[in-house]
Amino acid sequence: MPFKSEKITYGLPRDAYEQEKMNALADDLKGVIGLEKQLAGVQFFFTKEAYDACEVQEIKGGAPYCVMVQKAIRGMEFKSRLENHKCDGGTTALALEKSTDRIESGTEYFSYNLFDSPAAARRLRNSIKSLHAYKPLTYGIVVRPFVNCTEQPDVIIGIVNAYQSMRIVQGYEYYSGIKPEIDMGAMQGMCSEVTAAPYITGNMNVSVLCPSTRMLCRWEESDMAVGIPFHQFENIVKGVMATKY
Repeated sequence: MPFKSEKITYGLPRDAYEQEKMNALADDLKGVIGLEKQLAGVQFFFTKEAYDACEVQEIKGGAPYCVMVQKAIRGMEFKSRLENHKCDGGTTALALEKSTDRIESGTEYFSYNLFDSPAAARRLRNSIKSLHAYKPLTYGIVVRPFVNCTEQPDVIIGIVNAYQSMRIVQGYEYYSGIKPEIDMGAMQGMCSEVTAAPYITGNMNVSVLCPSTRMLCRWEESDMAVGIPFHQFENIVKGVMATKY
């Protein structure tokens, strides 16, 4: 690590979280593309101290991560730790715990009868974006309606249809003219594709979701999901507004 002196001021002071501005942007997005479900905000905590300082109540009992996101979209908010999570796909993708040889070998994926061979299952597993591959492990997360966020979330998740996802991609491309690099495999749609992937890459991602979250959350057949890292949200919404028709 570079030497850090207490006598030197590094960088610029961080601006306070502009909740009213963010909520107005969420309203703009909802109005222009007709979002029917509200956005969810996800924030990671890597220490017990930071987790405990979050005033959101811890979830009672447990649930798979995708169900937690669904509840947030419906207006609920809570924080959670490893013991509250009931899906090892979610716990590894979010780095709440280390992975296992059964998962990494593809054996677990192969057991779902979605692949022709263990080798195919392993190849797919190797392509899954998962925070467990990085240090440190996550101590806990908070999931809540985006409009309830009082500090900057790491990732914003929306449930969208095909038209709405198209419009959000247009918004993404408006300023840069660069296509998003979509990471989509219909496996671990909520925990990996629209949470871990945007967090790791710093770029928006779109998912057609996966069999597990469709079963657990009973999403509509037309439902897809989009995950947006917070720092891209404002420009994406402005881009969507600029390309409305």
